[in-house]
Amino acid sequence: ITTDVPGCRETVEEGVNGFFVPSRNSEALAQAMLRFITQPELIRTMGVASRSLAEQRFNAEVISTQMIDCLFDCNFQDVLSGSLEK
Repeated sequence: ITTDVPGCRETVEEGVNGFFVPSRNSEALAQAMLRFITQPELIRTMGVASRSLAEQRFNAEVISTQMIDCLFDCNFQDVLSGSLEK
């Protein structure tokens, strides 16, 4: 259960591995919590989905490869354009 704000929204797919609630809305938070209480099977299925999402999106090897690719692409564009300062 989280709010739909940057940093939080990247970790949840609504209804797949969790729920979004509006910021500062205690009633919506209580309803989302109640959903887990009344449907405890969601805890397991959404937990498994959360782990899968984390392994795909936040895997250190994947992120470091993406970062290196991005840095290479940025630097490569600078070299091609002649704007790389020494």
